Amino acid sequence: MDVRVNIRCSREGGFTLIELLVVIAIISILLGLLLPALGRARELTRQVVCSSNLRQITLSMTSYALANADVIVGGPTTSGGDALNGEFNGVAIQVWDYIGPLAHLSGYVGPGDGEDPATLTEQVRAERFDWYRSDLDAYACPSNDITATPFLAGEPWTAGPMLSYNLSTQFTSTLDDPPVGTGSGYAQDRRSYVPRLSRAGLAHMKVSAFEGHRFANISTQPDFDVRLDARFGGAFQGVGAWWRHSKELNREAAPGEAGHAAYQANPGEFFDARRWAFRHGYEVAPGSGGETRVLGNVAFFDGHVSLMDDGEATNPDFWFPSGTLITGGDDFWNYTQQQWPGKTTRASIASPYVVP
Repeated sequence: MDVRVNIRCSREGGFTLIELLVVIAIISILLGLLLPALGRARELTRQVVCSSNLRQITLSMTSYALANADVIVGGPTTSGGDALNGEFNGVAIQVWDYIGPLAHLSGYVGPGDGEDPATLTEQVRAERFDWYRSDLDAYACPSNDITATPFLAGEPWTAGPMLSYNLSTQFTSTLDDPPVGTGSGYAQDRRSYVPRLSRAGLAHMKVSAFEGHRFANISTQPDFDVRLDARFGGAFQGVGAWWRHSKELNREAAPGEAGHAAYQANPGEFFDARRWAFRHGYEVAPGSGGETRVLGNVAFFDGHVSLMDDGEATNPDFWFPSGTLITGGDDFWNYTQQQWPGKTTRASIASPYVVP
């Protein structure tokens, strides 16, 4: 009996090791190309959400003014009056708190709202602050993953998410001495300004709200002032990006500024605080020869929101009411003085720059 066995070798459905390595290499290359694009798309989405939040905050500020005799929310002589007098009214947790009054106007109910005044303890005030930063998505930038600590305060105040947005005290306060106003120590004169929406000036170029941190600088991590009668903006506000000592958009580590060399030499000891304020891009500025810039959202009283870099955002016209007299440039960032000398260094008491 003749038995023949026919054996055939087949590679159907199989891969050699080299083929598998080639496929893995191709997939790795594709992932390397796609992941940055996906990351940029994700950040673009966050930036759009952040922009929408700032637009809604501005609309709420306008609604508040319409309902309250034209006043701008978040000032010692407006919605912060009770706090200025030492009273937590269940709505504004400090003099400069704009979030509480706007949230109350919009129908949100949080700790303190409508409660018996006798129950409005420091614990309730701290709980309301936690409510702002943890539960009110409309007041939180989705790119803000930054932790801030209470300044010189213990329990019930705790570390937690940094507040995402600031208002400018140049629009919410007078030139009266602190804590009623911000004083007149800067090289500018707001000419008896009072915080009224109609007094802010050209709505399309005056900042209503902006991304920022309060407080932080080149040598400290972000913290916040919890005092009821806090001065100079407290946890919620500041003079704006124009000032060379700004704690809302601190450019000290930026190229050309006083702290840049120290930051470059000791990056583990010093911080580029701009990243805590503007959170939608850290990149090399086009045509700059390697200088970095950060990108963030800035909202204006007419309701539009612009994505700006940290230098562009220091334009003095944005931060002062129309008609303000600027009488010198020493208070401004080096970048601002170089970019707009006619508005800063060339201005004087005899020949002031008049803000449009």
